[in-house]
Amino acid sequence: MPLRRIPLSCTLNTRDLGGYPTNDGRVTQFKRVFRSDAPPSLSAEDIVLLKRLGVTAAIDLRSQKEIETHPSAFESATDFEYFHCPFAIGNRDPGSKEGVPPLYAEIIADFPVMRKIMRIIAKQEGAVLIHCASGKDRTGVVTAILLLSAGACMSDILADYQISYTYIRAQVREILRQHPELPDYIGRTDMEYMETTLEQFFKTYGDVNRYLEKIGLGPDEISSIKNKLCL
Repeated sequence: MPLRRIPLSCTLNTRDLGGYPTNDGRVTQFKRVFRSDAPPSLSAEDIVLLKRLGVTAAIDLRSQKEIETHPSAFESATDFEYFHCPFAIGNRDPGSKEGVPPLYAEIIADFPVMRKIMRIIAKQEGAVLIHCASGKDRTGVVTAILLLSAGACMSDILADYQISYTYIRAQVREILRQHPELPDYIGRTDMEYMETTLEQFFKTYGDVNRYLEKIGLGPDEISSIKNKLCL
């Protein structure tokens, strides 16, 4: 049986994007694209598992400052290609619950970085793992675009986003216990955040194909992105 949640020793939120039905009657394939929080280390067993799952490359969405403080284990792992694709927003705090969708909209509007990420994914023959810090915001937005391009339905995209908090909730609760001054939206992946984001996405760009064209991808590249998840 394929695994949806990948039990690495060093992460909480690593999972496969396979298994979602698409609007053309197909299903997103397992062992193509994974999403994750940042791995501080990779055990020998982790590497064996990732290679068995077909992972050949990792894309780190964090800022330069973040990776200097907390390097990704993929950067020094000789078994995988490592790509650094930092979004301009870095790990900026949205400031409020209401500020989450506008922050996500900035990620979507960072065309040069989105174009680079999509081209890396399209060109990799093996599976790709995408990660940021907790694997919920920057990774969540990129994942939503990928699932839209594959033709996944809104409910599945929202469910995939929402589950991040379930996996990291113990860590989040401990952070809030140690720092009670932090706002209660820290670490949350409430469905409404992504639902509002995608509603605005459709108003702004029309549909995902128009968006992918707008960021600079050609027809063959757009087809490759879809086929990466579905063929």
